[in-house]
Amino acid sequence: MRLCGRFATKKKISNRELKVIIVNMLQEHGINIKQAASDLDISVHRAHNWYYKKTGMTALDLLWIMRKYEFVRQAVESSLSVECR
Repeated sequence: MRLCGRFATKKKISNRELKVIIVNMLQEHGINIKQAASDLDISVHRAHNWYYKKTGMTALDLLWIMRKYEFVRQAVESSLSVECR
């Protein structure tokens, strides 16, 4: 996945780096672990791993987050539409 703009200054970003960026976005919007778990219908333990451990998100997790949170979807879509240089 190639992400530019808000996400990174380098051309490629790892799953863990993407997870950190998305978790930071969720926290900026006041979404805590329990709220994310409830909104996404996942276990609190799974959400806790994103927030506090070096656990990456699955592609399905990312799709659920993009579906639930418009601000994440817009950020990901806009970064993909920007041509990386």
